[in-house]
Amino acid sequence: MEPTISIPPVWQYPRFGFGQRTERGQIIGMKYYAEDTYLADEYGAGWRYILLPNKNTEDDETRIEDDIKLLSPQELKTVLETEINSYLRQIQMLKHELNAVGVSFVLTESTDKKLTQPPYPSLHDLVDAGKFILKEIAKHPDYLTLGYQPDLTIGDADTALSYLEVELEPPENSR
Repeated sequence: MEPTISIPPVWQYPRFGFGQRTERGQIIGMKYYAEDTYLADEYGAGWRYILLPNKNTEDDETRIEDDIKLLSPQELKTVLETEINSYLRQIQMLKHELNAVGVSFVLTESTDKKLTQPPYPSLHDLVDAGKFILKEIAKHPDYLTLGYQPDLTIGDADTALSYLEVELEPPENSR
């Protein structure tokens, strides 16, 4: 059954809908100030739209219908293509990390329809993958142009992983 929203017949119908992208952000909520109410008397009757200008923050803003302008088809196409490319880059980076670990990670469905996870990769494999990723970061052109000077460097992280690697080796007398 599809979820539905009922709007009382005495209210005007909203001009915009949930999820639409505007010049000020995506519509994530709506509220209506009905005529003959305190809010309508104070602020004007009609729809208010709650917009999320940036999906990486919790800051939203409320605008009246007249302040909202949808993106043109070309602007919307550009925004969506940019988002798709960003997700594709994230997928590629995650695939690269999986390859570095040397593990293929697939969720399987058992007969009772519960999702199960394969066992964790060995700690040795994870340490090797971590060292590989640190080396990749250290030579990445974007990292090199940052001029980043942290208290702990990538070399420090690599050394810590090397110490962990030594700890994982069995003691000499147990061979």
